[in-house]
Parts: sequence; C-alpha cells; structure tokens
Amino acid sequence: MKLKYLVILILLPFLLVTSCKRDDDRIFDTNATVRMTEAVQQAYSVLQANKAGWIMKFYPSNNQEFGGYTIFSKFISNAEVTLASDPFTGSETSSYSISPESGPVLTFNGYNKHIHWFSEPGMDNGGIGADDSGMRGDFEFIVLKATADSVVLKGKKSGSHLVMLPLKEGEFERLSTTYQEAADKFKQFMVYKLETSGNKTVRLGYDAKFRVFHNPTDELAVGMAFRVVPKGLEFYQKYTLAGTSFDFLNYVEPTSGYPNGYYTDEGKTFKIIPSTPLNFWFKNNLWSMSFNNTGAFGKLYWTVGKGMLAKNNIIVNNAYIGGTSGVYGLIFNLQNGAVFGGVSHFIEPVEDTEDEVYIELEGYVLGNFPLAYWSGGINYLSAPFDQTTFKITSADGSLTPTVITLTDVTSPTNSFKLFLKDIDDPLNN
Repeated sequence: MKLKYLVILILLPFLLVTSCKRDDDRIFDTNATVRMTEAVQQAYSVLQANKAGWIMKFYPSNNQEFGGYTIFSKFISNAEVTLASDPFTGSETSSYSISPESGPVLTFNGYNKHIHWFSEPGMDNGGIGADDSGMRGDFEFIVLKATADSVVLKGKKSGSHLVMLPLKEGEFERLSTTYQEAADKFKQFMVYKLETSGNKTVRLGYDAKFRVFHNPTDELAVGMAFRVVPKGLEFYQKYTLAGTSFDFLNYVEPTSGYPNGYYTDEGKTFKIIPSTPLNFWFKNNLWSMSFNNTGAFGKLYWTVGKGMLAKNNIIVNNAYIGGTSGVYGLIFNLQNGAVFGGVSHFIEPVEDTEDEVYIELEGYVLGNFPLAYWSGGINYLSAPFDQTTFKITSADGSLTPTVITLTDVTSPTNSFKLFLKDIDDPLNN
C-alpha cells in the first residue's frame, strides 16, 4: 500500500504539469484562432473603409523583366471588388475573398483581366513571357499589414512585396482613365531611340511587349524596368544611361523637330525618342489583301491558286498578312468562318531602314488551319511573298497609315496594296 501511495506522489507533479500544458495549449489555440479571425476582419474592414479605393504599383515578376503596371481597386463588399489597370480600358467588377492561412490571404478568385492577365500563360496573354508561366504575376497575396494609410501585400507565388495606397474621392475613375490613356499612347510606338549630346542617336533595346529598356552601350547592364504614368516614365529604381542616373523621365510634348515628343531626364542630358517606322507598323498589324490589289507578278500565282482552291472547295472569306499577338504570317478566314489560321512567316524590318521589310516562309501552322489547305491552293497565294524584300509606302504619308503598298525592291511588278479594313471575298475583289 505504501508503495502505491509513493508511486502516486511521484507521478502527481508530472500529471499536474501535463494538465497545465494541455490547458495552455487550449488557450494558445483559441488565441491564435481569435487573432487570425481578427486579422481577416481587419483586412476586410480596412479595404472597404476607403470607399474611394486603392492604387498599387505592380511589377508582376520579382525580377522585373516584364516591367511595371498600375492597378486600381475598389472593394465594394466582402465579396465584390472593382479593378482597373493601365494595360486595358475601363474597369471590371468580380469576386474576391480574404481567408485565414499562414496569415490573411487576399485572393481575387473571380476572373478579372485587370489582375489575372499578369498570371496567364504566355499563349493566352498575347505572347508575353513563357507559354506556361507568362509574366508570373500573382492574384493571391498574403496581407502583411492593413491600416488606413497603406496595405502591404506579399505575392504568394512571386514573394514580391507590394503596397496599396489609399485614393481620394473620385480618383479611382479619374486616375485610372488618365493612366490608361498614357499607357495607350505609349504602346502605339514600337521603336525608341536614345539621343545624347551632339544629337547622336542609337536605337534602345526594347520589345513592345515589355516595359523595359536595355542600354545600347552596355549589353550586360540590367534591364531598366518602368511604369507608364501620366507625365512620363517612372522607373523601378535608379538606373544610369548616357552617364546620367535617373528614376523618372518627363514626357515633352511634340514639336516640329520631335513629332512624337520625347522623354528626358531632369537635367535634359539625353532624350528617348519614340517612333513607329513603317516596317514595324506593317509587321504588327493584320493587313487585308485581295486579287484586284495584287500586282501583275502576284496575279500569275493568285490565278493558279484561285483555280485550285475552287477545285478543292476551299472558300477564302478574308486574307491577311502581318502580325497579331506576336504571331506573324499569312492568315486566312476560310469556310465561312469555320477555319481561321494560316502559316507563319518571318517578317523582319530590314536593319537601318524604316520602310523595308524582308518576308520568308517559316512554316508553322497557325490557328486551326489544315495543312491540306496549303497544298490545296493557299501556297500559291503565299508564293509571291517568300524570300523577298519589299519597300513600304504609305498612301497618305501618315506615320500610322491604314493603306500601304508593298513593292518588291528587285521586281516592281510584284506589289500588293494592303488595307487595315477587311476585304471580303478577296479572290474576287
């Protein structure tokens, strides 16, 4: 009996400690749950409290290789948010939620192009970034801080830190429109040149899909990522160009010497001059072509093609050449809309020219174009373009014309008058 009581006395302190530990755990779990619930409610409350909305500088990739954008948000309720961004016009309302995970997580769970475009695969977002990952942007964010003066977010996928700042009444509509107009004006230009002292100019490294410049005199320098803002270009950090450090370039309105205006640093030590040469304008638009607007040389091929297409019951509703969303070639609307596609071509502006372009068959199938249609007559419509350099002329002298003519530099009878508007039934018009 004594042994029994002795064992109980020995075990009692351990039992008490274990009991207390369990109580502590229960209390801790309750507190953690309460704290998380409060953090989620705090985030909901802060986001909705500012009825005017929020503005955010958004660099989708943590390496900034795609440049920066501006996103506007207005949280209407616990379920709905209105978003606007500068790559697109207008705004869209969709759903969102804030859920407890490792912290409060803000998720834009209803599709909205103003945020999901940055996370779409390259094959869906217009060819920006890799086919599978695109710009690697986020639509789920850990809320690190939520107060009336700022909301700090961390992208779940990218790990990038972002800050949402409060807008004032009426700024959501006014500023989002102003930013969208500035971005729309910027993207109409496809070439940017750097002008330094002595009016020396050199083409900047620039891809119209990305908001990043590359130093033409230093190939190893990091790309200069920027956002387009109403008064110019705001850069991700300080960069150096032409011996000058800067993080903002002001836009100067057009003059007779600079018909498209230019961007310059505070000390005006250099200029970045936008332009859209005819060969780039041609390459990045879809141009309608037709039999009656084809020169004598091309008509020889098109006549044979017409006969073969009729024999094979292939209906050509529209015929185009050029590019869209990073895809270049001859593209056709066939079988009364049942088939839209074609065959890819290299379309390359000739170096050191603004009005010459080289075209050559590449051979990838575009869209739902059947290869049998190629040998069924479409190849004859393509033949006059293959391995040929053309000079481009504008019908009205405009920098962005709607009608142009391609003329083979070695054989003037090989020419095509092209239109931005559709020409229906091109084999008979």
